[in-house]
Amino acid sequence: MTDSRVLFGRKAVILAVFVSLAAMFVTSFVYRLENPNLFVKAKQQSFSQAGESGAPEGMGGAMNGAMSRVREFMDRVKEHPDDVEALVGLGNSFLMMRAWDRALEPLEKARALAPQDATVLKAVGIAYFNKGDYAKATECYEGVLKIDPNDTLALFNLGVIYKHYSQKPDEAGTYFEKVLELEKEDAEMIKLAREELGK
Repeated sequence: MTDSRVLFGRKAVILAVFVSLAAMFVTSFVYRLENPNLFVKAKQQSFSQAGESGAPEGMGGAMNGAMSRVREFMDRVKEHPDDVEALVGLGNSFLMMRAWDRALEPLEKARALAPQDATVLKAVGIAYFNKGDYAKATECYEGVLKIDPNDTLALFNLGVIYKHYSQKPDEAGTYFEKVLELEKEDAEMIKLAREELGK
């Protein structure tokens, strides 16, 4: 009698775990459908360097490579706290891991050291966007446009924020139109801008 109860209890726990995992997957999938993300240009170095750390190819190798990069950047920052390149590298590594708060710490330090660096502002904007702080993300991308008014990445991302999170479709449209006017090389961004405009 006791054995059957224990067996039933174990089955119930396993079933609950599977149901929870399924619920998390469905919730995540629905969220992604309903919440478009910013357009991010990622450097190919992030996970392709797994081979350098001696890790095997594939997901495990990629994670080992990513962690190796994080340790490398942490060591550089520890030695030289004002190394903007290392701070940005560390922040971008955390962005790739979707650890938004962890990314913001080194990125905000880099921003304080190099307030006119558009690359830093873009990375900070991505972190704030993913945290749901659209006002701060907007401030970052507007800062990029003060440095370079023709930066199509900043224009596109502002369009996304204005259309989907600020309910300003007319203002968003001007950003997407400007992307189509300026962008000549990035086919994916052009395609997405057209989609946002319904073209």
